[in-house]
Amino acid sequence: MVDGQGGEADISHRPLGLFLIVAGLVALWIARDYDIGTFISMGPGFFPVAVSGCLVVFGVLVLLMSGRDLPEGERRAGTPVPFLHRLRVLAAIAGAIVLFGLTLRSLGLPVAAFLLVFVAGLARPVEHPLVAIATAAVLSAFTTLLFVVLLKLNIPILPEFLR
Repeated sequence: MVDGQGGEADISHRPLGLFLIVAGLVALWIARDYDIGTFISMGPGFFPVAVSGCLVVFGVLVLLMSGRDLPEGERRAGTPVPFLHRLRVLAAIAGAIVLFGLTLRSLGLPVAAFLLVFVAGLARPVEHPLVAIATAAVLSAFTTLLFVVLLKLNIPILPEFLR
């Protein structure tokens, strides 16, 4: 397979894409007899079917986009990913999730979501720190609007010391 730049496409993500597709299809098969309901009156099978469908879609996207986010020199098949890079990715993603869980109640959803996105963004170096800050701010505002305002979930917005 060629990546459009004249080099070979990165094949290291193919197992992940295939795994997501297979897991999604198996979950869809398991949920085949569940009552899905409608958007207005969701049944017990709506969420499992929706998540399973998302897994299949993400699996296809991983297969189609595999390696396109890497710098040109790292796109070649078989290029090993350095251990420290893997460790940084793992630490940033896991740390972001833990940080979100620890700060949600005490700092509120907007701050916790901002920290989640910003710290997870450290998994990949960004050319401009303002891009990471802007992304975190926009996603934090969207998250607050979606979950607190539109869905009316009982999630604190303000930090604990302001409530």
